Amino acid sequence: MSSSRQRVQATRNPVLPAKTTPEQKYWKGFVNPQLIKENYPISHIHFNPVSPHDFAVTSSTRIQVFSSKTRQVIKTFSRFKDTVYSGEYRYDGKLLVAADALGLVTIFDAYQPRSLLISLQPSSHPTHVAKFHPTIGNQLVTGSDDRSLRMYDISDASAGPVAQFDHTHHGDYIRSVNFIPGNPNLITTGCYDGFVRIFDTRLLLLVAKFNNNNPVEDVLALSPTTLVSAGGPQVKVWDLSRGLQIHEFNNFTKTATTLHNTGDHGLLVGSLDGHVKIFDYTSTNWDVKFGWKFDSGGVLCSAVSPNFKHFATGLTSGLLSIRTRKMDTKAATEKAKKTSTYARITRGADYHGEEDEQVVVGSSSSTKKLKTFEKHLNAFKWAEALDSAVSQGVFKDETITLLNELKKRGKIRIALHGRDEISLVPVLLWLLKYIGDVRAFNIVCDFVAVILEMYGNLIDKSVALEEAFKNLSQKINSEIKKSKEANEICGMLELLAN
Repeated sequence: MSSSRQRVQATRNPVLPAKTTPEQKYWKGFVNPQLIKENYPISHIHFNPVSPHDFAVTSSTRIQVFSSKTRQVIKTFSRFKDTVYSGEYRYDGKLLVAADALGLVTIFDAYQPRSLLISLQPSSHPTHVAKFHPTIGNQLVTGSDDRSLRMYDISDASAGPVAQFDHTHHGDYIRSVNFIPGNPNLITTGCYDGFVRIFDTRLLLLVAKFNNNNPVEDVLALSPTTLVSAGGPQVKVWDLSRGLQIHEFNNFTKTATTLHNTGDHGLLVGSLDGHVKIFDYTSTNWDVKFGWKFDSGGVLCSAVSPNFKHFATGLTSGLLSIRTRKMDTKAATEKAKKTSTYARITRGADYHGEEDEQVVVGSSSSTKKLKTFEKHLNAFKWAEALDSAVSQGVFKDETITLLNELKKRGKIRIALHGRDEISLVPVLLWLLKYIGDVRAFNIVCDFVAVILEMYGNLIDKSVALEEAFKNLSQKINSEIKKSKEANEICGMLELLAN
């Protein structure tokens, strides 16, 4: 039984290394940006730690809660008389705390905006920071413009703060407060006097103090021994075990305002220059993995949901940007496999025969239709195959595949033999068009050399051939000039590098 001829193997050009790293591909997955315009700057964004991870957006005198499923406002906390600076969830997602410009700290039921549970007045000055303890549900810490840090037990809020560090410990306004993981008694603060401080709430002592040299906008503890501070255009990394600065990066032109830990995916930093960048803190140089540029204003706050589905950014212009990443459908597939309908449809799909039997699966009888030049090659019509390959409508890669096939079979001269100017000019025009392509340069030169050898004595006798070869000569001279200029540039770069 005769077998069908195999198709011509397509020529494969060398492939450059992938320019997109896995991390870049991951962050590029945050697409479908939804832009929401508020009348005032977005001062704070915080995701609910509990699924489905709705997020609270603070702007002006209200806190809006957006649904993680629809990205629409589902709740609004508006019982404030002045500007609200922060809205933070407790670790169990049941409570929401807010701090405003009057110095009030209010605690709401996160699911009932009208249900105000506790109201505190730690200071008559604006309170910019109010956060729950990440593991102890009844502890709340506040930082105010009176330069005081206070910790409350919300189960007995009327008794006043259980720990307090007054204005003698800070030289200016407190703008950021965070907890040190691994030790429930350590709190770090960022102050406008340019210092980062660490306090022990159990012993009521100042444990450590670092000079940031710029007003500190935000502090974040990545681990029990690593602390990051943002102040001015610099972001500094501190080693708490040695009490030293271990790294500093200057990737921004304006003040860095927000820090967010995305776990294994790096450190997220936003700045007033409109950039949000992801830094790899597992590398020695804290390399930039990815970044976004927001042209509508400076970045005041930025956060990523715990399940890495949403990425939200708040700008000074009042614009809220919400990007959503397409989640893996593996969970949906596993759920479908559990249904009885799916089991009935796929019943027997895993059967491969008994031990003494073998199931042979034949290849599909349908084959792809051969291209015109492949039919001519199978019929040993070399000239017709070349004519069909250089005609209009044929992709360049297919033409190069045929030229390489003719060279491999030693049929270049036969394919070009016995041609007049009408049949030779299309070949010359194609060679002229792609002689500058480095991927096709070698095979094009081979055909040009054979044409010059076979038809060089006919150039003066045909106006069309003379014009074609004249254009070919000009093209070659142009490519030579480009090569010389490229070599000169390489020499200049080597001088600069050395």
